[in-house]
Amino acid sequence: MPTGSCLCGDIKIVYTGNPQYTAVCYCHDDRKINNFQVFQIPKANFAVSQGEPKVYTKKSDHGNDIHNHFCGACGTTLFRTGGEPRMKDNVGLRAGVLDDQSILDIPPKVEVYVERRPPWIKQIEGAIQLNGKYKIVS
Repeated sequence: MPTGSCLCGDIKIVYTGNPQYTAVCYCHDDRKINNFQVFQIPKANFAVSQGEPKVYTKKSDHGNDIHNHFCGACGTTLFRTGGEPRMKDNVGLRAGVLDDQSILDIPPKVEVYVERRPPWIKQIEGAIQLNGKYKIVS
């Protein structure tokens, strides 16, 4: 059962099963939060096992409310909910908060907002390439 926590350890998370998919997104929000993989975990398989994250809500690039769940002590963003309506039953877990960091050795299956990918980052071989409108571009 994968576990994770914020930097200071006040908030802990756990999930069961496998992510529905793994992605890296180059939207402005994700670039500000971090540019590690995002694991889409079904809400039914995800839990905060210790502490109470604070929530900051803002409009996504598509005008949907997106909720950033973070530690009030150290500021680590742990996961996001809301945003794209098709993902309403998922949690966008920031893979960098996982205790077993070897999971980051597996490349993401999807890249999103590829038109905003910095030119010095190469396309991930074999990953589905989506633009900001969630359309496959290559």
